[in-house]
Amino acid sequence: MQQSLYKWIFIFLFLPVTGIKAQTPVIDSLKQVYANASTTDTRLKSLFALCRYHQSIHKDSLYQYALTAKKLAKFANNKISNGHAAVILINAYLRLGKTDSAEAIVNSSLPLFDVKDEASREIYFTLSALQVDCYGEKSNYENAVAALYKIINLAEQYRDKPVLAKNMSTLGVINYNLNHIPEAFSWYFKGLSFCSDLPSFYSPAAVLNINLAETYRWTGKTDSAIYFINKAIPLCEKSGNLFYLANALRVKAGIYKTQKNYELAEKTMLDCIAIRQKTEGILPLSNEQVALSAIYMNWGKIDKAINELTSALAQSDSADRSATASGSEADVLRISYYTTLARCYKLKDDAMNYSATLEKIIAAKDALYEANSANALAELQAKYELQKKESTIIRQKLDITKKNYLFYGSLILAFFTLLVLWLLFNNYRRKQNIKMLFALQEEKRIAAQSVIDAEEQERKRIAADLHDNIGAYASAIRADVDKITESGSEKNSAALHNLQQHSLEIINSLRDTIWVLNKENITITGISDRIKNHINKLQPSYNSVIINLQEMIETDIRISSNTALNIFRIVQEAIHNALKHSDARQITVVIESRKMLLIKISDDGKGINAAEKKMQGNGLINMKQRAAESGLHLNIDSKAGSGTTINLNLSTTN
Repeated sequence: MQQSLYKWIFIFLFLPVTGIKAQTPVIDSLKQVYANASTTDTRLKSLFALCRYHQSIHKDSLYQYALTAKKLAKFANNKISNGHAAVILINAYLRLGKTDSAEAIVNSSLPLFDVKDEASREIYFTLSALQVDCYGEKSNYENAVAALYKIINLAEQYRDKPVLAKNMSTLGVINYNLNHIPEAFSWYFKGLSFCSDLPSFYSPAAVLNINLAETYRWTGKTDSAIYFINKAIPLCEKSGNLFYLANALRVKAGIYKTQKNYELAEKTMLDCIAIRQKTEGILPLSNEQVALSAIYMNWGKIDKAINELTSALAQSDSADRSATASGSEADVLRISYYTTLARCYKLKDDAMNYSATLEKIIAAKDALYEANSANALAELQAKYELQKKESTIIRQKLDITKKNYLFYGSLILAFFTLLVLWLLFNNYRRKQNIKMLFALQEEKRIAAQSVIDAEEQERKRIAADLHDNIGAYASAIRADVDKITESGSEKNSAALHNLQQHSLEIINSLRDTIWVLNKENITITGISDRIKNHINKLQPSYNSVIINLQEMIETDIRISSNTALNIFRIVQEAIHNALKHSDARQITVVIESRKMLLIKISDDGKGINAAEKKMQGNGLINMKQRAAESGLHLNIDSKAGSGTTINLNLSTTN
């Protein structure tokens, strides 16, 4: 399943919801009660009642309420009030994206409450669920699932049905995200079995029905999807939660799109967007707008879809320049916009804009990779600092323990003990010095041999790159020069343009190599995007040949940069060989990633005869060497007059 779909359905319950600027009548009434409260106790109680609707309060206002609740609870000086104040502050931090701060409060507050204590039980379950939310923000599914099973077991012991329904829905969403569809359905229906018509079940029942509808839609069972989404929408309205209602409408629009009922899909998605604007304002980029553009694209209104996407991207760029920081979530959305836009240009056969959009996709993915790498380094640094502090504390405790249990011995016994230890240490140090000398000599020998081997390997690799890449473009340049010689002056301009383009491509090929070497690993879709871009740039020079690329990527794995570069160069060499030698009219590249990564390059040209097979050129030799270097299996199947097929595969389970 597509990762983007996982993410937004996961938001329904597993992550904290976004803020709502527009207030409901219930919230307005509770605000009035809070404003009229005259004592600390009544203000605190009214504030707790108001913040139970934290999902419908704007995040900035929620944070101010949280700070006020913290001060009032400290003044009240009782554990339950402090617990409720902690819950409000955790929700505020999660809404602001401060997951570490939220997690720190959860970890310090949760041990203070015991599920066996009836007065503390509600706060205990709430804090436990918020701990799961913190794990979810960090995609730590292992700890999230362990915490959820603990919550569910305790809720079953105390027969707390709302807690069971809420957390079973969350567990179902995790299974959906992990592609465990039968388990997801099982948890959703278990959760529904605990729901009743009481108001306390409106929200969990709404979420369970929304998740069921989306899962049925994804599995192709449209009738069941319609049934559950029609149950979800009234529950969303009863609960007064506009965030849930907007998501329910988005699922319903997706169902209409699946049914090709594009008019209803458009109307429903516009209603969804209107609600989202009420709760969050006009967002520069949103999943809803991408979904609306996809509806227009499938409807055949390509120009309208393109206008929606390009306008949103332009507004986002303007907002970023003004004040807004994009962040990784905005980068992911930007990639979704460019991906949908590229599909639109492809449907319009607009090769120039399609190629330009592919370049933007590559740039956006590179930016996201760099940002995530920086975040990962910061996280590792934070963990290192924490471990260092913990180690210091442990050492301090150990020193205290030693001081408590050490006794002073006699001076004579201490003298002889130290003398023995000194003799043993000298003997040990002498042996270690001898071992170190031998080790240093061996390291020098290995290092010298490694330098020789590395120089030889690098020389071979550079020679292969010069042939595979620069040689290919040199051939294309030669073809354009021949055109200039043979054709009249009217054609010279186009040929000169192509000549200039191929000269630029020689420089771009070096950028491709640097792009790969700067990364530890690369996804299959990243390689596919690079190959698409390469094909789009070659196509204008070979008007008589059609080059197609087909993708069937179900498992988007990451592979090492060296393997990715070798795959790209092998495909590049295969395409250029077909263009130069096969007299083909059509070349097809198929990229398939399931249990195996399979790449097939085939043409309908004249094939390779027996004599040519025996006289293998540098191109075929380099292709085989690259495949062997990365553990790839390369097979060339060709017969004279029947075209050529090159198969390249790699296990994705390694």
